[in-house]
Amino acid sequence: MDYLWLLALLILGGCMLCYPKTLWKIENLLTVKNGEPSELYLFLMRIGGVFFILCSLGITVYLLMK
Repeated sequence: MDYLWLLALLILGGCMLCYPKTLWKIENLLTVKNGEPSELYLFLMRIGGVFFILCSLGITVYLLMK
């Protein structure tokens, strides 16, 4: 069961890294019409994606070494 959450975290991190504009559109679907995310938002979303990927990989290594 622990590995399912790690897989979800890894997939979310990959999406944040590769598709931040699509995630922004999903987040703001009902609130913003024809809006675009700022460059700061895109940068921070990619940084968050890298963090999620590194955390999921680090926790996986920890659980496998245990």
